[in-house]
Amino acid sequence: MRPKTSIRSLRRLGLLFVALVFLAFGSMLPVGAVQATNLNFVVWSYGIETIQSNIQNFQKLNPDITVKLQDYSWLQYHDTMVGRFTANNAPEVLYGSDHWLQEWANAGWLEPLDTHFPQVKEYSNDLAPYALQGMTYNGHIYGLSYYADTIVFVYNEEHLSKAGITKPPETWDDVLSQAQTIKDKGIAEYPIILAFSQQEGASIEAFYSMVYSRFDGPGAMFDEKNTPTFNKAGSAAAQTIDWLKTAYDKKLLDPASLQTAEIDQVKSMQAGAHTFTIFPQYNLAELNKPASSDFAGKFKMALMPGSSHATVGYVRFYAMSSAAAKQGQATLDAAWKFLEYFGGKTNGKYEVVKRWAVENGLGFAQLPLFDDPDVAKAFGAWGDIPTIKAQAKLARIKEGLTPWYGSWDVFTRAEVQKAILGQESTADALKAMADKYTELSTQ
Repeated sequence: MRPKTSIRSLRRLGLLFVALVFLAFGSMLPVGAVQATNLNFVVWSYGIETIQSNIQNFQKLNPDITVKLQDYSWLQYHDTMVGRFTANNAPEVLYGSDHWLQEWANAGWLEPLDTHFPQVKEYSNDLAPYALQGMTYNGHIYGLSYYADTIVFVYNEEHLSKAGITKPPETWDDVLSQAQTIKDKGIAEYPIILAFSQQEGASIEAFYSMVYSRFDGPGAMFDEKNTPTFNKAGSAAAQTIDWLKTAYDKKLLDPASLQTAEIDQVKSMQAGAHTFTIFPQYNLAELNKPASSDFAGKFKMALMPGSSHATVGYVRFYAMSSAAAKQGQATLDAAWKFLEYFGGKTNGKYEVVKRWAVENGLGFAQLPLFDDPDVAKAFGAWGDIPTIKAQAKLARIKEGLTPWYGSWDVFTRAEVQKAILGQESTADALKAMADKYTELSTQ
């Protein structure tokens, strides 16, 4: 006689059967199959709709990877991310900048890409030298370029024409002279506008560009050992601060410049309130966008005024945090697919970088894109390509980039403002900047 089987026993047998079936079918998964992986992606608040569109396109190609996007204002981005890093709340992938690379890499917050993905080096020959330098720390590559650009000098051609001025300024004395003429003729109350808010991260790049344009060759701000040179009497930096103070005192520089961020700077130029400005080149595309203002198409770019016409070339890039590396191979594999799609090639083409260039006018580090007919057509619609190329050739990376550069940058913005306002002398401001850099280097 068979023993009676209880309902409980049947349930146990049923569960055992389900488990065995699951294990059997699970073992039949293809070798190397990638598990579903989540990536948190943090950016600053620019072109969010385009970013979301790019993410959707990426996820269609990689349905096993889910990307969650979060953005912060550019003005608070650095401090917000430092807070997240120190709180062990870092995203797997994020925007980085040459401003902060050495600080973040030295702290161990970012992961060197070439350590995990040696193939990233294959992109190096395509990159503008200043961009590759801006993504490299201690011999390691930490990013793939989101965009790279130059700081440029832009003027309202209609204002010059109304003032009887036939060509843009070639020197900084020319800028003051032309601005005075424009002011005297009532064309613009404050012909010059700058984004020199103490919260504006790009202000240091505008300042550097004004310094570089007066100085032929490296060493304008720091020497090869990162020793400050800007505090020497009569330095290009001293001349630049003196020029800014003169423009401010003569009411040629809008005093609102000291509270102005990049977005408001662009809007003010679009309104026709100013004639001259300095900002990242991609903003020229926004100014000349059809129907953006009555002055669309009338904004022109000239080489940075000064004896050398040099300027800053900078790079923003896609980076991977150390948190991603700690999560294991699945996350690393997903991160590389993400990084290469957004900052590298897909099907042999820089598709995402090209999209930013064509649709938004963003500059790029990937030099082959200069030969792309779609890029040439798009850039030609709002700018003069020979001038763009000529300025790019004169671009240089910011000197003095170190792990403490970010902290020094914030301190420097305040010192420059004090000198412009006459709260301290140019010499005292430069001395304070040099002393602060030295102090930070010993901490």
